[in-house]
Amino acid sequence: MTTLAHDPLEPPTGPPERPEATASPEPPERPEPTAGSAERPEPGAAPVPPSSAIVTAPNAISLARLLLMPVCAWLLATGHYGSGLVLTALVGATDWVDGWLARRIGQVSRVGQVLDPFADRTLIASVAVALLIRGVLPWPAVALLVGRDLVLLAGWPLLKRRGVEPPEVVWVGKAATFDLLVALPLLIMGETTWVAANLAHVLGLVLLWLGVALYYVAGVVYVRMAVDGLARRARAGT
Repeated sequence: MTTLAHDPLEPPTGPPERPEATASPEPPERPEPTAGSAERPEPGAAPVPPSSAIVTAPNAISLARLLLMPVCAWLLATGHYGSGLVLTALVGATDWVDGWLARRIGQVSRVGQVLDPFADRTLIASVAVALLIRGVLPWPAVALLVGRDLVLLAGWPLLKRRGVEPPEVVWVGKAATFDLLVALPLLIMGETTWVAANLAHVLGLVLLWLGVALYYVAGVVYVRMAVDGLARRARAGT
């Protein structure tokens, strides 16, 4: 019996051959982060946690503010209101620069989170004491401002020993700081021969007491945040 050859025009009767699997293209490798690649997080990404860096541009600005504070206080305490006012205004104007710069270039650090508010409070306290010496500020306001800061500063080491980070600055605290950084220069201007010195003095006193009130509202918020942190540590059994 003769076997007929398969007609090339007819479709094959066997199962179709499976095409060979081709390797899927590998996704391009993400470049390794460099010192500047993590500066700006992508939109929608989680915020970058603060780093342990110490030598950064924002921290340098905060340190410069700390170093200039004794100069501001000395000028004001010795009655050099003109130069003292200008320097105090310049130092106070950098209050927002270090924080903005840290977020802008991705250099938010744990040191900066402590150094920035510490510089703010030290500036307010040093200028307030200098103006108290000159009889410009009422002593109850100075006692309230310095006393609150001393209490908060004394509480920070206690929190750290219990494993609780100091509370971050809240908007009420920022409002109080801004208010006082406006009130103190106005009170200095009230001691000059400027034509609107009396108006500056009155407005400065109003803002001063408003700032003291906001200062203590912020202090209550910080204490509550610290207590909540201690409570969470206690519940966790640490």
